[in-house]
Amino acid sequence: MDLKMVFKPIHLIIASLLLILTFFSFLIRTLPAYSGNADVLMFVGMDDPTYQLRRIEQVLANYPNIAWFDPMTFFPNGQPMHWGPLFPLLGATICLITGAVTRTEIITVSLFIPCALAALMVPVVYLLVSRVADWKAGLAAAFFISIVPGQFFFRSFYGYLDHHAGEVFFSTLFCLCYLSVLVYCRKHPVDIKNKETWKIPALLGLLCGVTYVLGLALMPTMILFALLVGMFTPIWFIIQRYIGHLGASALLVNSVTFIVAIIGFFIIGVHADGGLNYYTTGHPIAYSLLILANVVLFGFSYQLRDKPYWYYVGAIVGVSVLGIIALALILPELFAYLSANANAFFGSDDIHWKTIQEARAWTWDDAWRTFQYSLLLFAAGAAVLIYRIRKELCPSHAFTLIWALVIFYATCQHIRYEYYLAVPVAILAGIAVGFALNFVKDPFGTIERKVPDTGEHHHHHKKAGKGPESHSKTSGTVRTTSYIFLAVIIVLALLFSYQALGRDLMMGAYNLNPDWREATEWLEKNTPDPGVDYYAIYDKENYTYPDTAYGVMSWWDYGHIITYLGKRMPNANPFQYGVNGPYGSARFFMTQNESEANQILDNLNTRYVITDYEMDTGKFWAMSTWDNPDVGVYPYQRTFIFPNPDEPKSGMNYPLLMNAYYQTMISRLHNFDGSQTDPGKVYFLRYMKPSASGLSAPVVVDGAQTNYTAGKALVESFKPDENPQYEVILANFGYTDPVSPVSALQHYRLIYESKTRTTPTDMHDLRYVKIFEKVKGAQIPGEGILELQVKTNAGREFIYRTESINGTFTVPYPTETSVGAVTIPGKYHNIKTGAEYSITEEQIQG
Repeated sequence: MDLKMVFKPIHLIIASLLLILTFFSFLIRTLPAYSGNADVLMFVGMDDPTYQLRRIEQVLANYPNIAWFDPMTFFPNGQPMHWGPLFPLLGATICLITGAVTRTEIITVSLFIPCALAALMVPVVYLLVSRVADWKAGLAAAFFISIVPGQFFFRSFYGYLDHHAGEVFFSTLFCLCYLSVLVYCRKHPVDIKNKETWKIPALLGLLCGVTYVLGLALMPTMILFALLVGMFTPIWFIIQRYIGHLGASALLVNSVTFIVAIIGFFIIGVHADGGLNYYTTGHPIAYSLLILANVVLFGFSYQLRDKPYWYYVGAIVGVSVLGIIALALILPELFAYLSANANAFFGSDDIHWKTIQEARAWTWDDAWRTFQYSLLLFAAGAAVLIYRIRKELCPSHAFTLIWALVIFYATCQHIRYEYYLAVPVAILAGIAVGFALNFVKDPFGTIERKVPDTGEHHHHHKKAGKGPESHSKTSGTVRTTSYIFLAVIIVLALLFSYQALGRDLMMGAYNLNPDWREATEWLEKNTPDPGVDYYAIYDKENYTYPDTAYGVMSWWDYGHIITYLGKRMPNANPFQYGVNGPYGSARFFMTQNESEANQILDNLNTRYVITDYEMDTGKFWAMSTWDNPDVGVYPYQRTFIFPNPDEPKSGMNYPLLMNAYYQTMISRLHNFDGSQTDPGKVYFLRYMKPSASGLSAPVVVDGAQTNYTAGKALVESFKPDENPQYEVILANFGYTDPVSPVSALQHYRLIYESKTRTTPTDMHDLRYVKIFEKVKGAQIPGEGILELQVKTNAGREFIYRTESINGTFTVPYPTETSVGAVTIPGKYHNIKTGAEYSITEEQIQG
């Protein structure tokens, strides 16, 4: 190694700049850590970050063993783990090295990991782009990746402890290694007959395989980059064949890479059945097919070595088409499996698109909001790569372009891939900047290019010119154009940098929802131990829950925080397990029948229910869509057009709540505390059907606020036969204002609520999080309506009311005592007879 070359001033300057950018990237992501607040738990993002902390704690307790099954979630089945082992193992190892033992120390250390992985992208992107283009483009791309906003910054910011930054880092590291192979093999192609030419490409292929396995050990979605290689490989073969090689470089490198991937996969192990987004046997099958495809491509190249180039291109196209048809006919199950997984990556499942934020389609508004002017640089960089592919036939340019397009398309289908797209955006933007700088320096492209794959120098012959004056005019025009192009690129780069840094620096700290934190910490301390060791590793095949185990019902968003802070077992979780189906959380919260709700919880052996204001309001549509995607929120909430009296042809859209909403379990629990509630003021509306008006929503033609009795009479007096274009309905705006009587829940009692009030003081007092307990209930003979005063831990007072059914009251609260954090100071009072009743907890539990 020539040390003089290593320590050249330009290299030292570049290294210094990269070090500064790396530190800067880390610093802007960790700003909340320097606030001086010792309560680091408050900085942890909800949902997945809490579960990653749970996994790190579990690995620390069993180091270096990893759990592939978790009985502490998706009760009563337990959760098969489809996240890889690398992230929690990395977190646990760093905690061991730093001596982090307590939960606070573990959180303090772990929250820096995604920030560090994102910062390390700076040198990785520089090395990658400097191989595809040059050091100027590399520095520009390194700067862009340090500041690019959106999902990548969001998911690598202090507090968002998850695998996303690791996915981006290891997948980019793999691409760096693969591009390095392409660059080397371009200058030193493999000769199948000369084993000396095998050594370095084989070693580089081994490195590609190792980096691929590291990414695979983090998440099985690393297979997306195997697909990328599979899409690029025929192009690599075609390029090699075009310049006179048989494609031995592609055969050797890809075979070594994915043999290592197969070995690495089996070291990780088969841990599930199903699709490629799990650790299934589909992975080694896919890698084996990729290797087989390389053998076939090389075989055709060898057999057609004496034929013209286009024979080989035609053979590849024909074999590809015939291969797909043959696979579909001979191995239909495998074909269907691969097709289904391709759709999972690039297709769009309707229910997921509707209700899961990261699974929805990426819109132009999303794209511009995140990347803004860098999208134009991305397009410019793509144009540069296309230009250079035409001019140089460089495989590394083709791979980079395909990488960018594949991730761009995947992001269009599912917004979650936006954090992957940050890398191609930074790379292509950097390439555009580097090209513009070089274009000004050498607008005629006379700088000597790299030697192409053939090893032959292309001699450029001057064409007959039109004389010095003509050449001078052309030169001046091109020179002017180059400066204009540079100016445009620099302006776009500056605008993007300003926009990106502004958004990055305005990124507020994550804040673990204080009400959920308060509620789940209370849950751990004040509910029975379910008898499952939080830290132990269990084998799914041999595990049976103890008799003391029970579940906690809530919406899937909150499953991980129930596990991590509450150390209790949710029925549903953010993996979307336990959500749909007849016993899913969606059905429980949407049912209007308490008997069905009881059956669901009994089937799941579930004892507690946790609700919150978001489930009751903003997330209600998601629950209704999961429950019945065919109708969604329509039966519960509808939008009406209210005409403007001054301008009859215009109007405003307003969402109104229907009776079905108020009768759901989520509303009866969270809005009414399980108490019988009679309607007060309601809105009577007469509206024109959309089929009659031709508009997208019903148009209100008459309406007024009235009491329930009068409104009900108006509905009953309406004659639809005489008014076929119109309908009438009772509806309301307020979540706690029912439009018909809501009966009491007989088997659910409030035992805790958080302190935060979600409504103004002049409205019904509604707290953010509530915990209910399902009980058998005590039986009291009698007729009429019972009332019982209840005082919550937050100081709120309400009256639990229930009506007798067939001469019997079933009540969930004992009297003159406390249950959970709720106090019952008095007795049940029959407002019809005046009788009072005392009930014990033993009677409630039966």
